[in-house]
Amino acid sequence: MRFFVMGLAAAGILASTASVQAQTIRLDDRGFSFRFGPNDRRGDVEGKRASCEVYARIAQVQADANNRFRCGYRGPRWDSDLRGHFMWCRWAPRRAIFDEQRGRAEQLQDCFNRLGDFDDRR
Repeated sequence: MRFFVMGLAAAGILASTASVQAQTIRLDDRGFSFRFGPNDRRGDVEGKRASCEVYARIAQVQADANNRFRCGYRGPRWDSDLRGHFMWCRWAPRRAIFDEQRGRAEQLQDCFNRLGDFDDRR
């Protein structure tokens, strides 16, 4: 009976490691970290997270500029909540992220033009 239980446990461990081959779990000074292997397409998650972190910071700076210069834009696009922008980005396609960032930039430039930021080369 004892050998049967040990054999079952060994089989369970082998089965679970076979399904996790493309993944690693590491322990570092910040605690446990989970990473996908280089050949696992789900590894793009880390890249998406990095992209969305930058997107959210830019969105926050743009929203703060909207408030600081009294541009008056409203709506979710102009919320200065970093987490909200980050969470939206995590599930949005790249094109939507690009369009949203460009849309805020264009609206801010319109606001700055009204404040007197003119470019003679237009």
